[in-house]
Amino acid sequence: MARNVIDSLIFEFSGIHLLHNIFRNLSTVFISTLPWLIFTKYAIKIIDGREKEIMKIHYKGFMRERIKRNPVTISPEASFFDAQDYIHVRGVRHLLVVDKNKRLVGLVTDRDIRKASPSDATSLNAYELNYLLGMLKVSAFMRPKEKLITITPDTLIEEAVQLMRDHKIGCLPVLERDKLYGIFTETDALGHLMDVFGFKEKGTRLTIALEDKPGTMFGVFEIFKEHDVNVISMVSPSFMVEGKRVAAIRIRTEEYEPIVKDLEKAGYTVLSIGKWPSV
Repeated sequence: MARNVIDSLIFEFSGIHLLHNIFRNLSTVFISTLPWLIFTKYAIKIIDGREKEIMKIHYKGFMRERIKRNPVTISPEASFFDAQDYIHVRGVRHLLVVDKNKRLVGLVTDRDIRKASPSDATSLNAYELNYLLGMLKVSAFMRPKEKLITITPDTLIEEAVQLMRDHKIGCLPVLERDKLYGIFTETDALGHLMDVFGFKEKGTRLTIALEDKPGTMFGVFEIFKEHDVNVISMVSPSFMVEGKRVAAIRIRTEEYEPIVKDLEKAGYTVLSIGKWPSV
C-alpha cells in the first residue's frame, strides 16, 4: 500500500509542469495560500504579452526542510543485542551506523537482524547463543555504505521519492560533506504527500476535468476570486483521463455548492467533491 501511495506522489510531481504553463498565462494570480508554489523558479507577470521577471526565488529543494535531523544511530563496534534492542524494543525501523566522526558506514534493519540470528535448528544451547551474539559486532552484519543509496540535503523531494520507488527501499540516508545530515523515509514521503494535497487544512477538495492547454485554469481561479475563496493546494497528475487533465484543488471553504454551480455553468466538469474531514 505504501508503494502505491509513493507511486501517486511521483505522478503528482510529474504533473507540476502543467501548473507552470497555466500560471504563465494568467494576467494575475489569485493564490495567496500556496506555500508549495515555490517549485517554480520565477514569479512571472504578463505585461503586454511579454514576460517580466519580478521576483527570483532562491530555492534549491524541499529536502533540506523535510529531512528528519538527528536520527537514531549506532556504532559499528556495538553488539548484535544493542542493534536488536533499538529495532525490536524501541521500534527503530532504519538504524544508521556511523563512526566517531559522524560519517555513515552502514545501515541495519529488521531484515539484517533476522539474517544474523541463528537458525531454529541450531544445536547450540541458549548460553552459547547469547555468548556468540554478544560478541557479534554491528559491522559484521550491517549493510555497508557502498551498498546504500544516499542523497544530499539539496536533492529534490520528487527525485528522492523516485529513487525509493525504483530501488524498492524504505529510506534514504542524507549526507552533507560526507557526514550524516539526516534521513528521509517512506513515512516522510507520505507526510509530504498529505502536505501537497493540503490535507491538514480544513476545506473542500474539488476534482475538475480540464482541457490540456495553457490558460485553462484562468476561469477556475476567476470563479474562486468572485467567491472570495483561497486555494489551499492544487495538484494535477501528468496522466490524461479521457483526453483531459485532472486537477485536484482544495479550497478553504465548506460552502462549495455555489462555487460548483458557477464552475459547471462556465463549462467545467466537476468530477468529485471531497468534504473535510472525509475520514
